[in-house]
Amino acid sequence: MPRKSVVLDDAPAAPAIQPEMLTKLKKEDMKQAVVERFKATSEAPAPAKAKERKRSPYWQASDEEC
Repeated sequence: MPRKSVVLDDAPAAPAIQPEMLTKLKKEDMKQAVVERFKATSEAPAPAKAKERKRSPYWQASDEEC
């Protein structure tokens, strides 16, 4: 038994999907995906360079015979 306080709407929730509209949505979706992909890579911080340290004055190269 339906409740009296509930109103049913017989109108469709979304318009019917047309092939032209579907291709347009796919193109827009692909463009947005490309933008998001390159936006994420451009916002990534550059890798930090290792700091160059001075070698000790007592440093010597190892012998190759070891």
